[in-house]
Amino acid sequence: MPTIPAEPHRPDCNEIIIDLLESIALEEIALSHLLNAEAEKMQAFAGKRLDFPTRPTNSEIFRFNREATRFVETVLMKEWLLLRKFENVMDLIPKHGLCSKCRPSK
Repeated sequence: MPTIPAEPHRPDCNEIIIDLLESIALEEIALSHLLNAEAEKMQAFAGKRLDFPTRPTNSEIFRFNREATRFVETVLMKEWLLLRKFENVMDLIPKHGLCSKCRPSK
């Protein structure tokens, strides 16, 4: 069975868990920025008074709506993947302290 050689700067289990949680948080921040940009795009399209300042045709409105729906569905899929990642990370954390793999050696 192959083994990973010991390295002086290899992170311990707790550092790995923190890194994984930070990666989830950073992805959530990125998604929030994308959603905010999409919301601003929708506001620009519809106008501040919902008067559609660009005078789009019905087909343009339908196309815009379809693209927005696809975008939100994509974000929803990404959120589901992040939830699964979070659940997997939480499974690494024992309910009663550090696991034997994470305990510092004496």
